[in-house]
Amino acid sequence: MMKALRFLFGWCVLVSVVLGSVRLQAFDRSFYEAYYEKTRLASQIGVSEADLTKSMQVMLDFVQGKRADLNERIAREGRTVPVYNAKEKAHMVDVRALYERAMIVLGAAVAGMVLTLFGMAWIAKDPKRLLANACAGLLTASLCFGIVLVWLGLWIATDFTDFWTRFHTLFFTNDLWLLDPATDFMIVICPESMFSALVVAILLRTAFILLPLELGAWWLLKKKLPIGLDAG
Repeated sequence: MMKALRFLFGWCVLVSVVLGSVRLQAFDRSFYEAYYEKTRLASQIGVSEADLTKSMQVMLDFVQGKRADLNERIAREGRTVPVYNAKEKAHMVDVRALYERAMIVLGAAVAGMVLTLFGMAWIAKDPKRLLANACAGLLTASLCFGIVLVWLGLWIATDFTDFWTRFHTLFFTNDLWLLDPATDFMIVICPESMFSALVVAILLRTAFILLPLELGAWWLLKKKLPIGLDAG
């Protein structure tokens, strides 16, 4: 029982960190501003930097539920036009639904982490045994996750387009995500290179949080808690 609880605890920690990193990074306005400044995208597409930033912020706010619609106008190439068309708006409804489901999973993972911790505490009846089992659970789950992460990293590094296409076909049931730069402003301000940088940033943020946790867990098991780990 303890072995199952600690493994589940480890996975709940991992899911919480990964989805928490997605939430923090995906809605980090400074990331997009830095990307736009580096690529000088505003001047290339005929909008002001302020309107470019506003267009992205409208999208982010809609996904987070901070606004009810995507109805906004900007000046583009000397004309005042709607930022997003009907197809783009419909796609963002799907994106918001996906984000809301991801946040439900995040909440469930956090709850699972707390519940499994209480379960391990009830079985262990000793702080040292509890900490040892929690550390072991994190390390065991991290080993499995590390294999997946390496595979994903190689896939992203060698063919991000294929990764991004399969991600969309997996999580979306329609083809609204297939946008055309000639007609859809959303794909113009969200090019593949930006998403590639975003995915890398999410992975780095995840690693920045997980690595210290895992090193700490390994050190505790190796140096401080050689006794106290339950076998079953």
